[in-house]
Amino acid sequence: MVYYDIHTHHLPVHPEDAAIVNSLVPTFDVETGLFRSVGIHPWYIYNVEEQLAELKRQVSFPDVVAIGETGLDKGAEAPLDCQREIFRASASLAENAGIFLIIHCVKAWDELIASKKELKPRVPWVIHGFRGNATLAGQLIRQGFYLSFGEYFNPGAVREAWPGRLFAETDDREIDIRTVYRNLSVSLNLRLEQFAGQVAENVRDILHLP
Repeated sequence: MVYYDIHTHHLPVHPEDAAIVNSLVPTFDVETGLFRSVGIHPWYIYNVEEQLAELKRQVSFPDVVAIGETGLDKGAEAPLDCQREIFRASASLAENAGIFLIIHCVKAWDELIASKKELKPRVPWVIHGFRGNATLAGQLIRQGFYLSFGEYFNPGAVREAWPGRLFAETDDREIDIRTVYRNLSVSLNLRLEQFAGQVAENVRDILHLP
């Protein structure tokens, strides 16, 4: 049974597990099950032109399977207009490359939904580290978003995302993806194998794997 970590800042605890590592350093081999995402986090916007140029360069690397994390955060120092510019450019890169978008969103749900309605993306948009309630989860899923859950989550939101809109992650937490799987499967009253099988199917879908 393979465990998939859709968004992490660490190498997997177990080498046989698969992970999408958020990193600007191209040192991972696709054959090992380690993939990479590259993005401009709204907390770390410092030179838009330079950062976007580097992002465009990195997208062509063979181990890059997602853009992100990127997004909108009303608590970040960067002005929201600047964040929007980065986000729109990142979404466009993902669309052109045919890879999915990993989204960081804090207190900007209306703006995020509006962006999706405007841009009408064909590639999946995955909100990482989702901790919102079931009502918000349902609203986002109806708009076509996917949700990724980590160490902390709302069980009602997990039920809204199950089965086809759900992923699991460790983000920057010191937690094993296998523990996240167990916690999520328990919240759904499912056998671990059943839960893992569905998540694997979801991952294969967005990565276009057989």
